[in-house]
Amino acid sequence: IIVVFIGIHVCSVDNIDEFNIMVSAVPSRHRLHGHLLRCVVSLAAIAFTVDAVQYDTIDKYDCFRSLEGMTKSMFDLAESYPDLSSVVDIGDSYLKSKNDNNDDYPLPQNGYDIYAMVITASDSPHPSSAKGKTLIISGVHPREHAPPELTMRFAESLLTGYEVDADITWILQHTEVHIIFNVNPDSRYITETYPKTFWRKNQNPDRNCDADEIGVDLNRNYDFMWGELKGANTSGDECDNTYHGRNPFSEPETNTVADYAKQLFPAEQRRDDPEGSMDVAFGDDVMGIFVDVHAPGGYIIYPWTHDDSKTEDDDALQATARKMNYYNGYKLWAGGQPDFQYATTGDSYAYMYAALGVAAFGLELGEDFYEDCGRFENEIVPGNLPALTYLVKNAKKPFSLAKGPDIISLIVSDDVIQDGIQYGIKVTVVASDSRLVNSISRYPDFPETGGQGVAEVRVYLDVHPDDYEEGDALAWEMQLIDNDSEEPKFELEVISAGGFSAGRHTLYVQAKDGAGYFGPTTGAFFDVEMRPTKSPSLSPTTDSPSHKTTSMVRIKIFFLIVT
Repeated sequence: IIVVFIGIHVCSVDNIDEFNIMVSAVPSRHRLHGHLLRCVVSLAAIAFTVDAVQYDTIDKYDCFRSLEGMTKSMFDLAESYPDLSSVVDIGDSYLKSKNDNNDDYPLPQNGYDIYAMVITASDSPHPSSAKGKTLIISGVHPREHAPPELTMRFAESLLTGYEVDADITWILQHTEVHIIFNVNPDSRYITETYPKTFWRKNQNPDRNCDADEIGVDLNRNYDFMWGELKGANTSGDECDNTYHGRNPFSEPETNTVADYAKQLFPAEQRRDDPEGSMDVAFGDDVMGIFVDVHAPGGYIIYPWTHDDSKTEDDDALQATARKMNYYNGYKLWAGGQPDFQYATTGDSYAYMYAALGVAAFGLELGEDFYEDCGRFENEIVPGNLPALTYLVKNAKKPFSLAKGPDIISLIVSDDVIQDGIQYGIKVTVVASDSRLVNSISRYPDFPETGGQGVAEVRVYLDVHPDDYEEGDALAWEMQLIDNDSEEPKFELEVISAGGFSAGRHTLYVQAKDGAGYFGPTTGAFFDVEMRPTKSPSLSPTTDSPSHKTTSMVRIKIFFLIVT
């Protein structure tokens, strides 16, 4: 699964038939099968820990890098992975835009730049215009410690996983991941330096408020259903924590995020009158994922948020959120759901969906603004990194892929042998249209996308399904061997005359449901080594020079996917 990738090293160990690995993000033990496997070692918490010596951390919270530490980490990663990442200055904070400071809570400088990190494979044959796009933001409410650190951990997992994990490799070849770690850097500095302020808003001193009450709530300042609404947790009082600002997009920070998003997502998806088009579905062909990470609560948020009602694209949005829940266990905060908490207006998720036509979500992490480090490392990180990876897999067609079946297990073995010579591999897959979408506790099943069953599973050798051309000999339909109504099992022997060519190969697997929807792709690497060996013989042999030798394919499977 997309969990195993995140902290994996490979070591040479021969003659291993099977072994167990505990994946802490999923509550069960999973068995990985294969002959001549390489050893897979999971790093602690399947993620990174903060190097307190190298990067500055928040006082008393060593698991969270400070604003300074985050900025240094970002530039260090871009320097270490120049072919996979870059940093872009996309705008200015409020104080920098005004060349001003806060006299009561002084910053070391007059505001900050707002940066985005771009993560994608520069050696991909696909130009930027052909790649799916994902935009993840955090640090909107600076008193929420965990979100920027989580998004940085996600960036690190992508960069270190490239050419190590098959899923991450194809994701970065087909997708751009854009992350804004700190949308509100002015106030992030203040809440880190003056923790008793618990600062939520930006630094706009627009009205006559007390020193620790100034600012605009950036997640009430977007231009969709902006302003006060009866029953909504949005305020027109400039001193309130949820003050929405004088006008939509009155703040440089929200303008920066919206303008950057418009550069990423297709212009043809936008709506000039999103509030007047709420009863019109976007359909299955839109592109793009947006995620705004907050804390605390343990919720997945998606539109509608201004009202306890569903969007016209609820099948896709709800299916996606339910599948994220499979990894992090979070409740659904959305219109029409039992855990809808309260209405909001002018928030980022509803704007990105209604105005730009992307699949938009919010995450509320953990239990506290100043989150406990143990909970962060042991629950938040291992639960949410795979949830984010699942989202990024779907970036190219999020409303379509979320409705399709998921690959539950992908097992690759090298026991296709004829006359003592290894000729190929055996691929065994379990797929499900229902497991991920129906796993959420206290919620009814979701037959709208989880009741169509698995109609077909296809295997592609060294070509991603998005790049496959009909008639190419590198794809096969798998054979059904166990017709379980919920999770059927498929199998296929992939045999190449004379064996596979030496080197690394990639298998891609994708399932289709009874309604014709394909689910997200799952990949696995395997290596082939060529070595001379004695030709098969039924009679005793010697090592005489006249003895014939052949090339034997020695396959090393070292990435397997098991959910």
